[in-house]
Amino acid sequence: MAPVDKPKFIFDPLLGLMDVTKVLLLLDEERFQSLGFKYQLGLVSTIFPSATHTRKQHSLGAYGRTKKLTADWLHHGFIKETEAFCLQVYALYHDIGHGPFSHVTERLGKIDHDMRGLKIIEGLKDKFVAVGCDYNLLHDLFSRKNSLYLAVFDKNLGTEKLDYLERDAFYTLGERPGVEFLAKHTYFIDGKLVINEVAVDQAKAIQEFYIKMSKNVYLRKKAAILQRLVEKMTHKLMGDGLSEKGLFNLTDAGLFGRFELSKNKLVKFYYSRFMAGIFPKLTLEFKYQSANPDTGFVNKTIQTIGVDSGALDRLISSPRVNNLFELEKLENKIADLTKIPAKFLLIIPPFSKNRFEPEDIYVYNKERKIRRVSDIYPNHFAAMKEYGRSHLGLRIAVYNEYRKNLYDQSEKVKNYLLKFTENV
Repeated sequence: MAPVDKPKFIFDPLLGLMDVTKVLLLLDEERFQSLGFKYQLGLVSTIFPSATHTRKQHSLGAYGRTKKLTADWLHHGFIKETEAFCLQVYALYHDIGHGPFSHVTERLGKIDHDMRGLKIIEGLKDKFVAVGCDYNLLHDLFSRKNSLYLAVFDKNLGTEKLDYLERDAFYTLGERPGVEFLAKHTYFIDGKLVINEVAVDQAKAIQEFYIKMSKNVYLRKKAAILQRLVEKMTHKLMGDGLSEKGLFNLTDAGLFGRFELSKNKLVKFYYSRFMAGIFPKLTLEFKYQSANPDTGFVNKTIQTIGVDSGALDRLISSPRVNNLFELEKLENKIADLTKIPAKFLLIIPPFSKNRFEPEDIYVYNKERKIRRVSDIYPNHFAAMKEYGRSHLGLRIAVYNEYRKNLYDQSEKVKNYLLKFTENV
């Protein structure tokens, strides 16, 4: 009798023991190992000290969840064995294109992390073939030409979404939303990811839990300010010669090492304050007037300013906000207008305009027809959209020694920005 190789297991705090025997070659790949040194939540660990879980841990979690999902789908006859394994590999490598601090440095590249990941897997074809993965199918999943990619990447039900939502909640709020029932009732029918109608309440609950995580974790103002600060320091390093390829080959620690060793005076100023725990403070916040922005801050030098929808749309979509060179010019202009040294002031645009916009969910009922959650619960979906819109806006932060100066000149800044939008 031929000897049997000892199976290899990895322990995950949420999923327990996972058998990774079939993908060991892929785990040992250098680009995958580097994900173990990139925080899943970027700079959120400055708020939640336990949120130091990595892209590697999340990728393994997505792999484990996809193994469970594909086992169910094979049982139901939705997919074939080759498709099942390829989906598992896709889940394992879905984040391979992320740079240091993940989304924090995303805007500094000419391509996004999905396209970067596609280019990486194109260079690893032999390894995927060696583990028995259909490379052509894998390529179609990464490029989203095959709708099976939704098993991993659907905005509501994908295994990577369910994993990061539960994992992020576990390490920040100490909660677990409970996604198992929903996953067990997720099917692949007619090229669509659908849920059994018995799981509609769970699907709504997961969307509502995502709102809770957005409010309490993902959209925290301190994290947004630090994200912009790190982005600005990194942009300065690139101006001093750090290439795009060099940047996205760095880990989180590697990027911070570059800050520490930089001779750039602005980087040294920001980094020394960062390490001392001295951060810019939110002072002005421009939000949609229709979202009824809360201006009732107590004992805080923060001014929330409601803006007409059209004007704010033009402002946050303007190249002067979304192009990093133009954004720095706008920062300098506001600093000059308010007589505040430019290095003390940061403008924080929304880092993603559609990340928190809800997507509909398909529901498969007992008559074997497919409906949408928005048709069944229109008020729920409308509330989700309104919540996403309420968190779009433009923030201006300043170090504490100039905070009152900026606050007192909020009307001047508002008038300038609104006048500026007339010409956008």
